[in-house]
Amino acid sequence: MPSISAPKIFNEYTEDRVSIPPNQIKNIAIIGGGASGAVALDSLLKEQHFDSITLFERRDKLGGVWCLDEKTIETPNNILKAGYTHVKTDPQLRNPFHESTNELISEIVLPKTSQERFEETPSYQGIKTNIIEKMMTYSDVNSWNTGDTNPEASKYVNGLVVQQYIDDYIKRNASDSTVDIQFNTTVEDVERITKNCNDGNQIPYQFKLTIRKNISDNEDLWFQQTFDSIVISIGHYHVPFIPKVDNLDQVQSKFPSVVQHAKFYRNPTPYSGKKVIVVGSRASGADLSKFIADTATEVYQSIRNLATGAKKLSRKPNVHYKPIIRNYQIIDDQNFKVIFDDDSEVLNPDHIIYCTGYQFSFPFLNRLFEKDQVDLTKEGIIIPNLYQHTFLIHEPLINFIGVPIDGVSFRVFEYQAVLLSRFLTSKISLPSRKDQKQWILERLKSKGITRAYHTIGVDDAFVYLNGLVDLGEIKNPSLITGRHFPSLTQDDLAIYRAAGEKLREFWDER
Repeated sequence: MPSISAPKIFNEYTEDRVSIPPNQIKNIAIIGGGASGAVALDSLLKEQHFDSITLFERRDKLGGVWCLDEKTIETPNNILKAGYTHVKTDPQLRNPFHESTNELISEIVLPKTSQERFEETPSYQGIKTNIIEKMMTYSDVNSWNTGDTNPEASKYVNGLVVQQYIDDYIKRNASDSTVDIQFNTTVEDVERITKNCNDGNQIPYQFKLTIRKNISDNEDLWFQQTFDSIVISIGHYHVPFIPKVDNLDQVQSKFPSVVQHAKFYRNPTPYSGKKVIVVGSRASGADLSKFIADTATEVYQSIRNLATGAKKLSRKPNVHYKPIIRNYQIIDDQNFKVIFDDDSEVLNPDHIIYCTGYQFSFPFLNRLFEKDQVDLTKEGIIIPNLYQHTFLIHEPLINFIGVPIDGVSFRVFEYQAVLLSRFLTSKISLPSRKDQKQWILERLKSKGITRAYHTIGVDDAFVYLNGLVDLGEIKNPSLITGRHFPSLTQDDLAIYRAAGEKLREFWDER
């Protein structure tokens, strides 16, 4: 059955609100078994409305980015080139069913793909949460359950505690007959296919997912499944980004073991006795600079806003702060130097670790969005067609949980999940496409194509989350059968803000 472009069933040009005809969504796919996938599954299940909910997790365990890969992995400098966007770094795989002459075939076994899929997580030994327990956990399980009776000890916890929390949260629903959790499965393609309908009020299409399952060290099993709706909960810490700097590409080519990305850092041992440059001042940059300083000879941390970003210098004598890197200079086959914006230089650093973030990448949607003639992302930095960071404007049956960053993350995901579950069960409608686009235009005007676009920090949280509550208001109380929106007050945010300031002081002085 051929794939089709987005049908015009949700009117783009009128003031009509966007709604789903009742009882249309019965089978849902959730892509991703991390924090956002966990609360999406729970919220949808509690509606007691769907025939099946399938969660696809490409690893062999749940927990998303909080899973720790102990094995040290080299940064793939042959792929992760300076300045490359996700378009080059993380292209979509070919769909083998498109190449098969047998339309009835349901499974294909192929040699394992050699293309880099960035399955490793960015977690590292010693990583801890930087949001207090009360605000990071979900409202119905508002504790990490570490068993520690000291509340201060559980305020900020090791990443493996978070991974176990997510695992427990998902698995408490695993025995439900409508839930199917599939491990080692990667969604590689999404197609829109026609659905036989006898009623003009029915949605005339579904989605066919092509899935690749790891079955051995050498082979993958490819198969397909059909769903009424898709929830994308894969987060944004998969495809790393290294910015373009003059001559950095030459350094990557001539000295491939030198340039690294923070995603592939695991512990400070490999940096013992080395001279290291850490680029970036956000959480990973601060963590890596301090951890590596325990074993390295010298650490230079490059900070974009040096005047404000390093008000309190580290007490470790071997940590030095530098402005941004202006360029690199190759001296000969054995030597190069790093030139900073203040004209200072570092000769032959053993390692340069870029803590410069990640790009949004959803390769399994590439062909579908090309067919729809819609931009999937803008430079990998924002998802421009996403209303309230959740709803795809041109395709209301594909939605995202977990896009907002830098805020009370798990709690934000919970609000999104409750709102989405009410929409997919036809209990609420969304503003017209015209109004949704206006929201995006205003967001772009205010934030631009920057990280700030999807940032919901402590100052934005109250307004944003209350806006989701307003959108999700159900007029008829008898229809509220699933989760309720959690409570969030200004006092809660004040506690969160104060704790964050105290934590920053601790890290500055460490």
